[in-house]
Amino acid sequence: MAAFEHRLRVRFQHTDPAGIVFFSNILVYCHEAYEEFLRASGMPLEEFIGKREHILPLGHAEATFKRPFRAGQLVTVRLRVGRIGDRSFRMEYDLFGQGGEHLATAATDHICVDKASGKSALIPAQLKALLEKYATPA
Repeated sequence: MAAFEHRLRVRFQHTDPAGIVFFSNILVYCHEAYEEFLRASGMPLEEFIGKREHILPLGHAEATFKRPFRAGQLVTVRLRVGRIGDRSFRMEYDLFGQGGEHLATAATDHICVDKASGKSALIPAQLKALLEKYATPA
């Protein structure tokens, strides 16, 4: 099972007055890792919006904080593919601090939607092959 990793730095504007990451920004970090995962695999997300027949909106998102994130902190987002269905898939994220401390977990469920009809569609073969490469064993 392969994992994709993306490093980022917690920005001041992502924190609350106590200097801790505002809760919704964990999903910003996960989405950034998801975009970089697709880009590194030759399928930039913006192509799904402009050039491809399908879009991949979120159907569900969740996060669990284990430790606070602070401004200036380096964070590694480790991304794996959880479940792959015919028309949807689940991305799973683990976020770690510079010293290896486990900061949070998150997951996002993406639905494959035909742009023209707005209805769910089968995941394209090229995308499904990429997802299978990073899938966690059942």
